Amino acid sequence: MGWMIRWVTGRIERAIRREMAGRTREKVWVTHYGANDIHPRHLVYWIVVQTDREKERLAADAALLATLRGLLVQYDYPAEGREEVHIGFESQETVDRESNGNFWEHWK
Repeated sequence: MGWMIRWVTGRIERAIRREMAGRTREKVWVTHYGANDIHPRHLVYWIVVQTDREKERLAADAALLATLRGLLVQYDYPAEGREEVHIGFESQETVDRESNGNFWEHWK
């Protein structure tokens, strides 16, 4: 199951990246981390944009959030963890201001 969940997780990350390309004019990158090989609920996706303003706009878009969560279903992410997978937004501005630009420190 380990290779399969890693494969699905990567496919979802790429799908999120494609979805976000049409949702913002800012530079955007998507990353994930977690221990979803232990249990599928241990997964976090971060969508990183440049500004706090854009982060707030995207995070307030309920339709976008529903679309992104729908990707977990579309790509058959394990049902027992889907509801607990975190999909969040962050900005380079926030990380620069709060964590000296260090994402690892910021998310730890």
